[in-house]
Amino acid sequence: MLTTPSIAEVIDGIQISLARDIMPEVKSANAQTCVVMIQALLQTIAQRVPVEQQLMAAELNEMTAALRDVAGLIGSSSGSAAESIRDRAKTLGGRPDVPPVPSFDEVNTTHRELSQAIVDSLADIDVLLRAGQSDAEPALARLRQHIAPRTLQEFGVYTIGAGMAGRG
Repeated sequence: MLTTPSIAEVIDGIQISLARDIMPEVKSANAQTCVVMIQALLQTIAQRVPVEQQLMAAELNEMTAALRDVAGLIGSSSGSAAESIRDRAKTLGGRPDVPPVPSFDEVNTTHRELSQAIVDSLADIDVLLRAGQSDAEPALARLRQHIAPRTLQEFGVYTIGAGMAGRG
């Protein structure tokens, strides 16, 4: 299947490797403490990543509102500082609100569902091609148009140094 591991799954794999592969080899108490601290940091990242964009989008909207509110609250104050506040309220505070970002779980579930649909369509196209139905050729070409750039993009993200990241 055309799957992309979620960030949580990648982090989980790293934590498992730290526990199974690294920790048994670590002899000093200080180094063991460092491994445990790394695991704690990874857990923090795993918890933050699924909501990071939603938090940032909400915060962007709150910041622009705060800039507008501050400009209104200083009223008719004069001076360069007051003008700077009003200018920021007009420029940065005048930006439109950022639309809500869908949850990571929603995007991830939909991505996996659609990826499986691509795989299933490839299998169906193969059946059609083996049956001699030439109409399936352009359909196969279209799926290849999707798969090739996607594969290159994923290799670009998951390649480390001279090889792929992974355990096997």
